[in-house]
Amino acid sequence: MHKSLAVIREEHRSLAGVLHGLQYLVKEIAEGKGTPDFPLLNAMIGYVLMFPVRLHHPKEDKYLFSVLRSRDAAVVPVLDELEAEHARDREYAQDLAAALQRYQRDAGAFQSFAEAVERYAAFQWAHMRKEEDVILPAAERALAAGDWSAIDAAFESNRDPLVGVTVAEEFRELFQRIMSAAPAPIGTGRS
Repeated sequence: MHKSLAVIREEHRSLAGVLHGLQYLVKEIAEGKGTPDFPLLNAMIGYVLMFPVRLHHPKEDKYLFSVLRSRDAAVVPVLDELEAEHARDREYAQDLAAALQRYQRDAGAFQSFAEAVERYAAFQWAHMRKEEDVILPAAERALAAGDWSAIDAAFESNRDPLVGVTVAEEFRELFQRIMSAAPAPIGTGRS
């Protein structure tokens, strides 16, 4: 497997872990089995607000999708859909963050927050499924060795040239904090 595809799948698993965690916590609150842990919920939503937009989507668009677009015309409509979804992701995540802020101010806004979590999770599940079921296999078939070396190098770099911070490490640390704070079965925190 190419390094970049492994990175994409790993990033999808991390995002999926946070999404499952959000859905689990919302379900526990809805069923009266848990109380809202707002610092944890804020960290989780901060992750989904920043990670896909700042690290994941730009690499896919600039390196993988742009090359695949020139190598396999059959997947161009799917690439167009995915790039449009990348652009909408920030807006959807901001809506989710706003729903959490309303819920923090007013417990009566829980249902609206729960619905926002489900909408965002459904959006992300469908998006990642399209990438993994259609685009990644198409890339494996259509791209040449020279294409992969440039794409793999880009996905391995994960550095933000503006601030010199290793962005991947920043998100890895945030993910670890989330998993450490989240109760079992999502994380290793209190139960």
